[in-house]
Order: sequence, then structure tokens, then C-alpha cells
Amino acid sequence: MVKIKDYCYKCDRQINIHIYQTIINRNLRWSTSYICPFCNSAIESDDIGFPAEDIIKLILAEEGEYQLLIKQPELNKVKAVKVLRDKFKISIAEASKIFNTFPQPIFHGTKIEMIYLRKLLQFEGIEAEIIKKL
Repeated sequence: MVKIKDYCYKCDRQINIHIYQTIINRNLRWSTSYICPFCNSAIESDDIGFPAEDIIKLILAEEGEYQLLIKQPELNKVKAVKVLRDKFKISIAEASKIFNTFPQPIFHGTKIEMIYLRKLLQFEGIEAEIIKKL
């Protein structure tokens, strides 16, 4: 969970907003929420998939960036790219870019996003490692 400071939409006082990412039933989920301690207004929003870029940046600033490295890339890169292409409907050009990234880490993002991607690959028998980017 990431906690950021912002202002209540109703009373305009500074409050804490909570940002969460999790995996539920093989789906990546995210949410933002707050309850204002001054006026008791509350907001919660959530969605399935990767959050908007501005939310990702907040999570990365707080928790750091992680990378996904495919183990035994010489055996798994074609299958890994196919799994990712099928799941995310990425173009052939983007798939080619990922393919050419091997043996380097193929994705970077939040820790939960990398756990999610690793699980997708594990369901297809592909082992991957999560590395914190320094």
C-alpha cells in the first residue's frame, strides 16, 4: 500500500489517500481510497488491470521498480512472448521488441505487477525471477 497526501474534494483539507495493488482470481487489481477525517467524505475507485501511468509513478516512487527476468530464456522466450501477446493483445512489433530483449529482463514495473506476470508465465510452465531494480 502506498500513502500519498492530497486534498479532500469536499472540504479541501489535506488528507492521506491510499493506493493498493493486488492479485485476485488471476486478475491484477488496483484501487485508491480515502475517508476524510475532517468532513467524513469518502471516495474509493478500483479497476482490473494495470493502473493509469500517474498511479504507477506514485507506487514506483514509494516502493521502487522491479524487473521480470525469464529463467532459461533460450528455452522459454518464444513461449513467454506468446503467453504475453495472447494475454495483453500486444502487436507483433511490440512482441518482437520483447523477444529481442532476451536474455535481459523483459518487463519492469511495480512489485505486484511483476508477481502477476510471473504467475501468468508459471501457469504455462515458464519460470521467471523478480529482481528489484537498483
